[in-house]
Amino acid sequence: ILVVFWAHLVSSLHFSFAQWVTTKETHFAEVPPADLLEPISLQPSARILKDSDDRILSEYRVKGQSTLNMTLRALSCAPRVFEIENFLSEAEIEHILELAGGINLKASTTGDVGSNSNKNNEKVKPEEGTKTRTSFNSWVPRERSPVLDAIYRRSGDLLRIDESLLRYRGDDEYPDVPTKKATCESLQLVHYGQTQEYTSHHDFGYSSIDDQYNGARFATLLFYLNEEMKGGQTSFPRWVNAESFHELQVVPKAGKAVLFYSQLPDGNMDDFSQHAAKPIVDGEKWLSKFSMVAISTRASCV
Repeated sequence: ILVVFWAHLVSSLHFSFAQWVTTKETHFAEVPPADLLEPISLQPSARILKDSDDRILSEYRVKGQSTLNMTLRALSCAPRVFEIENFLSEAEIEHILELAGGINLKASTTGDVGSNSNKNNEKVKPEEGTKTRTSFNSWVPRERSPVLDAIYRRSGDLLRIDESLLRYRGDDEYPDVPTKKATCESLQLVHYGQTQEYTSHHDFGYSSIDDQYNGARFATLLFYLNEEMKGGQTSFPRWVNAESFHELQVVPKAGKAVLFYSQLPDGNMDDFSQHAAKPIVDGEKWLSKFSMVAISTRASCV
């Protein structure tokens, strides 16, 4: 049995289908002072926000904005791909890039679920001969700053998933879920320089044999942090449509988010979700992303 949170998988889904989702996690209009951006160390129960509670650092958010409307537009039905314009504000992008400036980015690796955090899980490093993934990246936890925490909360609203499932939880939060760990990965910061790319691949994979919960990526949410480079599109070469044999290409635009599902509603892997980061012809590309992980409700088999 999988604990899978499916959103926006409606029977009426079609090309250009649009749906509004609202959130109280409104945009930051300016980056708060450094002394207010210390890592979050609160216990899980202290991080719960009711609908009636003020949002974190509300004085630095857009004035007079109590809710934010997020419009999902369907780009593809097979695979399920959506774009959300203006998901991040300029201030939020600035903050993420500032974090990236203080982090030692390393050559990107490829791997299955948990490869960013499980030291015993083997990674496949990019080699000169294959050049599967030639970007540089690093991982940043949600708790790194209150702004990142707000972005995760907004993402939870977009995905129709309780934000507590995107972090470590207390004993009284979803006690039926067999693990207190987050059902998503840490935020990945990725930089592509000229000629760098990530060739066609799937985000779904297979968890380590030591993972008793059999985690499997079922959706990815990525955020573009800049624009106006040449190349660098996110492409889906196997998308199914009745108009063209060409691949679907999503052009990076600062602040835009792209949501796509790697699994079908029945839990099977969606081969059509294969995608790529096209080579950078001129300029550079910055993005951040995280994947949602479905977990088994059975800790072991008898």
